[in-house]
Amino acid sequence: MRITLLGTSSAVPTFRRSLSGTLLERDGEAFLLDCGEGTQFQLMRAGARRGHIGTILLTHLHGDHCYGLAGLLSSMNLNQREKPLLVIGPRGTGRWVEFIQTFPRPMRFNFEIRVKEIPDGYVGDVLEGQDYVVRTRPLLHRLPSQGYRFEEKPLPGRFDTARAEALGIPFGPDRGALVRGESVTLPDGSVVTPDDVVGPPRPGKVFVYCTDTGFCLEAKRLAQDADLLIHEATFSDAMHTMAWERTHSTLRQAATVAKAARVKRFVATHFSTRFDRDSIKELEKEGREVFPDLVMAKDLDVFEI
Repeated sequence: MRITLLGTSSAVPTFRRSLSGTLLERDGEAFLLDCGEGTQFQLMRAGARRGHIGTILLTHLHGDHCYGLAGLLSSMNLNQREKPLLVIGPRGTGRWVEFIQTFPRPMRFNFEIRVKEIPDGYVGDVLEGQDYVVRTRPLLHRLPSQGYRFEEKPLPGRFDTARAEALGIPFGPDRGALVRGESVTLPDGSVVTPDDVVGPPRPGKVFVYCTDTGFCLEAKRLAQDADLLIHEATFSDAMHTMAWERTHSTLRQAATVAKAARVKRFVATHFSTRFDRDSIKELEKEGREVFPDLVMAKDLDVFEI
């Protein structure tokens, strides 16, 4: 998985930070998580092609996470896109997409836009591919807000070549069958099972995206044992009351989620515009007291897992 942070600012953009948007690329597929104003420009800066995006997942319908969708869909249409586009999001996503297509007058799109709305409080799968699944949980925010977990399906165990040679398994179809979980019969009549030469299944990689949300248990459950967690960190400890009232997280709270969930890597994002280049260093210290190896996100940062 290759993850590019397109925007790291909360509410409004700054000279250094654009609004929320994150691109996930994996095996030829591209997913866009959130689409704040300016996302198209950030995609260009990142060298990414908007035509490759097959699925857009919106966390919620506050403008800094979805107002860029109108321009993106319009550009896709102008570029003569033909393949369908799937838009997944909470209640209200369908109305937003319909508004884009009909205001100020109905617009004919060259491609089909499929919408999948997530019911309030839903916990479960929202998308499944051949070797991955996307899961969601409701987060704590003023509007219905969803976090997303991209989880690769388990990989086959490692094939023990030395053991296979010792058992006399010839190179070829028999070894492939064993990797697929099938037993094989050798010329001497002996039966070899997968357990004889194939190790236990290996867990796939996991990426989790949580923004916007207050400090909540659902974020921890979603992020459990993830390889990479991107979690909002809008406020500092001194702004704890404001974070509670506006259902956002402080960096210390986000770091606490990451630590409790035992994630391997934690990236903090969605910073308030109150933090400039100097004050954000003080914010970083608060998070490192809980999760020492955290990363303070910057626009166009790239992470691979």
